Amino acid sequence: MPTAEMPTAELELPRLAAVAGPDHAALSGADDPGEAPPAEARPAEALPDSSVRALVIDSHVPSRIGLAALLEEQAWIERCLLAAGSEESVALTRRHRPDVAILDISQTGPFAGSITAAIRDAHPGVQILLTSRCRTSPGASPASLGAVGFLPAGVSSEDVIDGVRTAVIGGEPLDFAEEATPVGGPELTEREREILLLIGTGKTNREIAERLHLGPDSIKKSATVLYRKLGVRNRTEAARRAELILGREFDREAAA
Repeated sequence: MPTAEMPTAELELPRLAAVAGPDHAALSGADDPGEAPPAEARPAEALPDSSVRALVIDSHVPSRIGLAALLEEQAWIERCLLAAGSEESVALTRRHRPDVAILDISQTGPFAGSITAAIRDAHPGVQILLTSRCRTSPGASPASLGAVGFLPAGVSSEDVIDGVRTAVIGGEPLDFAEEATPVGGPELTEREREILLLIGTGKTNREIAERLHLGPDSIKKSATVLYRKLGVRNRTEAARRAELILGREFDREAAA
């Protein structure tokens, strides 16, 4: 168990195979405890033993340690590093150059893109997989947030392992975003969503007024209220939020 003197990020959990003893090897079907299973018995997507460094990023201690324990049970995991936040994760990425980072977005939601960008700056080769402890989605496609996939709360342990493995080998990870409830920010009225959508696609107040058959002053007042709800300072910041909050609705308008 970690103590106060042990940095969480440097904690490495013991492998079950390392303490299982000879009987564990016998159950695997190998004649010799040190003998690897025949190549034909390994699945096509299998990774070499001890070939993958993983980084788990989650502010919730039990979830962070639980996921690390699950990963450490996999023979292909060499080391599993733990980080509680963005700064710690960037430092560990720069120092250890993990192959895959699993980032919990329960608290960051649609703002996860800034964290993934910082992690990729530290190590461009890392694959990033998003997860959530809550039944919520990132509010945008994983790719737009700098990740290769998203695994929400409620998926099985097998799906988590498959998602991490597939991210490492460069395939298409499991993505259940459509089944989750989007996290788009504050509750907006239908009119506010319309205005945000048009702000996001570069329309001026006058153009929005013409589109919605309203006066420019009315649009200006509505936009001010909208900025306050979104917690943004200006039109540029609101436009950035539009894509994250509105998702496919924004994509359709932008493509029109």
